[in-house]
Amino acid sequence: MPILRLIPIVALCCTPTFVGAVTWDKIGDTGLASVYIDKDSVRRSGSEARAALEWRWNSPTEVPDSGGAKHYRLERQVQISNCTNGGYAVAEGARYADARGTDLVSSYKYDERALPYMEARPKTIRETIVQQVCKMLPATPKKP
Repeated sequence: MPILRLIPIVALCCTPTFVGAVTWDKIGDTGLASVYIDKDSVRRSGSEARAALEWRWNSPTEVPDSGGAKHYRLERQVQISNCTNGGYAVAEGARYADARGTDLVSSYKYDERALPYMEARPKTIRETIVQQVCKMLPATPKKP
């Protein structure tokens, strides 16, 4: 197989899994971005709920640690919400230069055993996300 045919396959293997027929439902606005959720992605285990989010930024946003060289308009994330204490952590994400999510400019993934959970402060979009995700599915027993 020619090397040029392998490049797209390698690129697909290294980006977060947000592909497929996804329906994004709007959760709210932050003033800087509109936030959407893929309700079919929600999975719950014990006190934690995982969901795919899409942030549609109103203007180009600088990619962290790029020195201003890269900007994105769309960010897709996997957020893990703690339904007991209202905390959350972002497990992985991908940033796209275009508003359609085809021009990948950066991606990230964290070790889920060491995720830094943060407080979803009252009256913020993160609190709204945690509340909505945690209401979607009943708690399932956590596997030992």
